[in-house]
Amino acid sequence: MSKINFKLRDGAVFIELALVMPVLLLMLAGIIQFGFILNAKVAVNSASYEAARSATLAEDPVGEALKSVQNYASSTLPGWDFSERLKADVYISGSNPGDTVKVKVIYSVPVFFSKILPLPASEDGYTGISGTSIMRIEEKE
Repeated sequence: MSKINFKLRDGAVFIELALVMPVLLLMLAGIIQFGFILNAKVAVNSASYEAARSATLAEDPVGEALKSVQNYASSTLPGWDFSERLKADVYISGSNPGDTVKVKVIYSVPVFFSKILPLPASEDGYTGISGTSIMRIEEKE
């Protein structure tokens, strides 16, 4: 009698595992996805800050800002380059001290389960993460 009950219990454990495992795997994938998005957010914020800072001190602010974004992106996250997934926009109000430089960096992060749970502004399985920095042009010595 005890052997039969033991076998029935083993079957119940497998059924419970089959019911719980997909939920646990989905939660784990969500945690990993959140980590990718958070990492990209920190990286684009830092890249836009570095680009705006370098643009305020340069003779060619636009070129220096784009070069700074590329340098930061290539040293921080492997695989970043100015392609379809990384974009940078530089807006300069003027070239005099006190004028503003605005740098916006956008990076597209792949979404694992875009069909199940689409993130806002996701397109083609990617969601855009952006960071913006605004600084004033400094007087050059």
